[in-house]
Amino acid sequence: MGDFLAKKLKAGDKVVIVEGAPNAFNGTQRRLGFQDAMQEAGVDVVSSQSGYWETDKANQVVAAMITEHPDLKAVLCANDSMALGAAAALRGANKSQQVLLVGYDNIAAVQQLLKEGRMLATADQHADQLAVFGIEYALDMIENQSMPADAKLR
Repeated sequence: MGDFLAKKLKAGDKVVIVEGAPNAFNGTQRRLGFQDAMQEAGVDVVSSQSGYWETDKANQVVAAMITEHPDLKAVLCANDSMALGAAAALRGANKSQQVLLVGYDNIAAVQQLLKEGRMLATADQHADQLAVFGIEYALDMIENQSMPADAKLR
């Protein structure tokens, strides 16, 4: 998402991140990837705050970010539920068309935002395929009585 968004921005543009719950592995990885892409593009990440994966919390967080950074160019949300809240905050500030919004998960609720141009993109992680990988790992562990070589323990 970060690389895709970076192509729509220019060096010096200001962006913000709405993170998931603190210390959530997937949220941390999304934030780090976004930061890397923005740094590489010369885009300025002016704030990164948690929306705790929640629509209402993200709405509050983004509303405050808009007030603090009126020249904001983009918002990255670590999931689409938070993107819904961010979209509401952007709409409330009359910035839906000026501020790019991206999210994760490709939930049904964001499809209308995408059609209306109020959301630039979302990432589909193919949860069905992730479930298959988990089953394959479990079967491999049962069959071989060991952890697959490419699995990481936390």
